[in-house]
Amino acid sequence: MTTTSSTGSSTSAAGIANTLQSGSASAADLQNSFLTMLVTQMNNQDPLNPMDNSQLTSQLAQISQVSGMQTLNTTLNSLLSQVSASRAMDSAALIGHTVMVPGNATTVASGVPGQIGVDLPSTADAVTVQVVDANGNVVRNIDMKGQTAGVHDIAWDGKNDAGVAVADGDYSFKVAATANGKDVVPVALVYGKVNSISGDSTGVLVDIGGGRTAPVDGVRRIL
Repeated sequence: MTTTSSTGSSTSAAGIANTLQSGSASAADLQNSFLTMLVTQMNNQDPLNPMDNSQLTSQLAQISQVSGMQTLNTTLNSLLSQVSASRAMDSAALIGHTVMVPGNATTVASGVPGQIGVDLPSTADAVTVQVVDANGNVVRNIDMKGQTAGVHDIAWDGKNDAGVAVADGDYSFKVAATANGKDVVPVALVYGKVNSISGDSTGVLVDIGGGRTAPVDGVRRIL
């Protein structure tokens, strides 16, 4: 008669549990494999060295625990998918609205610059803005002086430091802020009209045109 030691049984069970935990096979498939293996081992175990109850209990607990973890992960992923779908539907209400989101790119069209802003995490003694053209040249310096924490519009009239209207085209801007001699980290903001809602692995995104998207969680203001 072929015999199987209890040590071999323990090792095989551990291997099945590890495979289950790695996700290389389904919980149902590996549970069936484990039960088949267990029955075979019990039928062929060495009568002089049988599997004791503590080993059997340990192996069953091992499989059950990892299987439960996989089931929990599946449930959580399902819930997350439902939440994401619900958020996307809620966010659809933003379509057609103008929103303020993180970004530092703007355009000037027919002499009119796009609206820009800044979000300050804390009160700042000084806030300065530099508007930069497509060639990297600073065309306008704006001193906003002291500002409280929160979202603020940046007033740029589309002119350079000499008071001359800049050419139509693409521009960017940089914001710097300090408080008591220490840097405050501002978030540059831009306005854009929401054309559509989409989603990826990071979450729900708003499309504000010009190839620009932003996480819906980043929306600072809705008009």
